[in-house]
Amino acid sequence: MSSNGEELRYTSSGIPLKPVYTPQDLEGLDLEKDIAQPGQYPFTRGLYPTGYRKFTWMKREVSGFGLPEETNARQKFLMQHGQEAYAGQPTVNLIFDLPTEQGWDSDDPMAEGEVGRCGVICNSVEDMDRLFDGLPLENINTSFIIYAPSPVMLAMYIVAAEKRGTHRSRLAGVATNNSLAGHMGSNFQAFPPRPSLRMTVDLMRFCTKEMPLWNIINFDGYNIRDAGCTAVQEVAFTMCLALEVIQSCIQSGMVIDEFAPRLSFFWSSHSHFFEEIGKIRAARRMWARIMRERFGAVNPRSWYMRCHTQTAGYTLTAKEPLNNIARTAIQALAAVLGGTQGLHTNSYDEAYCIPSDEAVRVAVKTQKIIEHETGVCDVADPLGGSYYVEWITSQMEQEALKYIQRVDDLGGFVAAIEKGYIQAEISGASLRYQREVESGQRVVVGVNKYASEAAAEICSFEYNPRLREIAVERLKELRQRRDNSRVQQCLGAIKAAASEQSVPVMPLLIEAARANATLGEMMGAMREVFGLFDRQPVLAKSGC
Repeated sequence: MSSNGEELRYTSSGIPLKPVYTPQDLEGLDLEKDIAQPGQYPFTRGLYPTGYRKFTWMKREVSGFGLPEETNARQKFLMQHGQEAYAGQPTVNLIFDLPTEQGWDSDDPMAEGEVGRCGVICNSVEDMDRLFDGLPLENINTSFIIYAPSPVMLAMYIVAAEKRGTHRSRLAGVATNNSLAGHMGSNFQAFPPRPSLRMTVDLMRFCTKEMPLWNIINFDGYNIRDAGCTAVQEVAFTMCLALEVIQSCIQSGMVIDEFAPRLSFFWSSHSHFFEEIGKIRAARRMWARIMRERFGAVNPRSWYMRCHTQTAGYTLTAKEPLNNIARTAIQALAAVLGGTQGLHTNSYDEAYCIPSDEAVRVAVKTQKIIEHETGVCDVADPLGGSYYVEWITSQMEQEALKYIQRVDDLGGFVAAIEKGYIQAEISGASLRYQREVESGQRVVVGVNKYASEAAAEICSFEYNPRLREIAVERLKELRQRRDNSRVQQCLGAIKAAASEQSVPVMPLLIEAARANATLGEMMGAMREVFGLFDRQPVLAKSGC
């Protein structure tokens, strides 16, 4: 309770809230300097003067499961129901199974029990061919959600395109290419932090020179949010990571305005509606200032914080799963009102299994309802000027900047990871959240309050137990008919390049992909040089 007896309320990040906001709460905020008009620096109100009136956001649903041909069919199904990039361009948004994300082939002992379960299998260029069968690579926008193996995955995609007569310069899309993020929350790390940073920069340099339509990195805050961090921490730690990567690019000789326009971010959108709107607006303003003032970028497009947003898998409940449709719609609307450039809406059954066709259809149609039936696309930044929205935007910025300063004081992002600071902060936030749910302090409808006794009727996805057997047989057959001496030469060249800090690795990965080296073999060659990351347990901060 407050001093006047009123109940205190907070955002999910712990920012205390008053009952009402007035112009006095915006004292010190300069309309021209801090807010401006849509399309004007510092882009608080959006990147484009007319908002979504000219074109709306990418409808980009994540999918990936089983064999490549199964995921190919799901992607085509999503396209039929409204998944698209700008101007109706088809888009593909792929997530890979855990062995692929970690850089292991399906026949590796490390892959046991995980092949094709939570993403699609992709061991080779031939699997890449199967993934994109019947899809025009020169006319689609492709997203690979993958971390340390991003260079290998892009190499295989480039070779698959070559086989169809499509040059790499015509390929559009993005690979997450953000293996440092795997050290914060998702555990998708294959190498220690510093070699991870090196390979991230290696791919960025290659794409800057060779692939003008390919976005060179997606700074990922989504996975650390699903690991339990707050909205403020999501923005702050993701930007700390971005600062480390950009500084490394500059130190390697890259020019800020040559690569900065092709950077992008990936945010999560949770259920505290106005905090999520304020978060995206604050991140946009922070990024514009960081790029212009900290790095001296002069190209206005270098100041753009372009982002994709996904509704929060962390908030989906197995109890009363149809409630997740409402959660997803609210979270998606927050992302749109915040001004996202791309959006994935989760399916209501994801707390159970790989989404069903019905569930993904509802998810993508949710975006279409927001676009066509709500009127929110008619006006740029329709909430701009709200006392509460402008106040919470500023609060998010101020709190995030405090974290960035702490990480700077520790020596930067990699140093903060090596010291366990960021992991401890995320663990502490996750523990606080769980305790609030278990105590009833935080209400989750249908779980700890207003729960129904009725059993959920969900058509659960059935995992094919023969998936690994099929994938292993394909690998065996591939290795029997390829030129294995050529493969070994290519793998040796990769190891030699990885041993020399200044030697680019990406061209050698492409050559190895042409020789039909597998993902696990290419990752293994680098792993021999870089080693594995010895992840130490991190305790949540005391007092949580």
